[in-house]
Amino acid sequence: MLRILYFFIFLCITFTHISAHAISVIRDTEIESVLVNYVRRIFNAAGLNPDNAQVVLVNDESVNAFVAGGQTIFVHTGLITQSKYVDDLIFVLSHETGHIVGGHVVRGMNIYDNAQTTALISTILGGLVAIAGRPDAGLAVMMGGTSSAVNIFSAYRQTEESSADRIAVDIMNKTRYSMKGFENTMNLIQAQERLSSGDDFSYIRTHPISRDRLKALARFTQNSLPVHTDIRFELIKAKLIGFLNDPNRTLRLYQKDNSLVGRYARTIALYRLHRFDEAHLLLDSVINEKNNYPYFYELKGQFYLETGQLDKAIFYYQKAIDLMPNAPLMRLSLGQALLEQQTVQNAQKAIPHLKYVLLKEKETPYAWKLLATAYQITGQTKEIPYVMAEYYRTMGDMKNAKRMAQKAIKTLSPKSVSYQHAQDILALPEN
Repeated sequence: MLRILYFFIFLCITFTHISAHAISVIRDTEIESVLVNYVRRIFNAAGLNPDNAQVVLVNDESVNAFVAGGQTIFVHTGLITQSKYVDDLIFVLSHETGHIVGGHVVRGMNIYDNAQTTALISTILGGLVAIAGRPDAGLAVMMGGTSSAVNIFSAYRQTEESSADRIAVDIMNKTRYSMKGFENTMNLIQAQERLSSGDDFSYIRTHPISRDRLKALARFTQNSLPVHTDIRFELIKAKLIGFLNDPNRTLRLYQKDNSLVGRYARTIALYRLHRFDEAHLLLDSVINEKNNYPYFYELKGQFYLETGQLDKAIFYYQKAIDLMPNAPLMRLSLGQALLEQQTVQNAQKAIPHLKYVLLKEKETPYAWKLLATAYQITGQTKEIPYVMAEYYRTMGDMKNAKRMAQKAIKTLSPKSVSYQHAQDILALPEN
């Protein structure tokens, strides 16, 4: 199920402060699985442990991806929906892997700290000059220091971007993807550059401008391997377009495409237009063509859940889980469908699914809340305070988390795992 969530990530936007900006994150089992499979292969080619591959999908229409420490790659939806071939996406993922291999994030923060120091010293000196009676000269010193700081950081960033490009070339050769993907991506980025700014001051950019990158890697793009056709990529691209684009535009885009991919996109667009009968008929044709693909059953379950047809939703979510039992988000949706029927029997069925979700993804607030609901319906009330303590903890509400943890230790067995976790919550700082 496509879920859009929001969280905060710290981004360096000036040399005087760091500001937190909210970004929306999409959770979807199909898209995450496909992207992680790509990154695992890339990590293996780069000499990294493929088991550490993680991907976060960011709801942003720009052609971009980034790493922010660790081995997690953040991928913008626009990179997928605007990439013509899977090779385009693979080059960007390989480039970001190059940053991980090169340790660029950590070194970049050190360069950033040095640049900040340069700017700070210049500001202090400029202030002293101004106090001495030369405010014009003081301002010049301050501005000069800030410019130097920007140049220090920008020069480093351009160097590391070029280094990541070269590592990506090596990965593309090892994985046998086409360097035409690099050319296609640079053309997309060039279009973004023209739209975003008419200025061409490459020295203040954090990336070398795209035509310079094309020139630097020209010898690697000659006689490139042919691009790939990959149904997995085409399906996740169609899914994102179906859910994120205007549905009428999606129908126009895929109106003559009766392939599996085209029907997948149109199914979602029809559903979003509340043309439910047409959407189900088209989705049935998709399922009949590829009846071992769990994500089609998951989508069918989502359609029924969101329209209140709970028995059918449960049936199709269970079909999806039978084909893919290790999918926490699918089990979360099935748990929700079971609980919405408000019966003790189905609430009991929901509990193991929700516990599986929390075993794999403990920091999922909604799963904790659903589990509390399941315990309420089944009369297991002594379990609720601990579960709600975890819910408040994952929401960042430490005051209520501690309040519920205090209640939990009064009712739980001191030998239980829940009791120990409640004690851990009480030991956490409140802010």
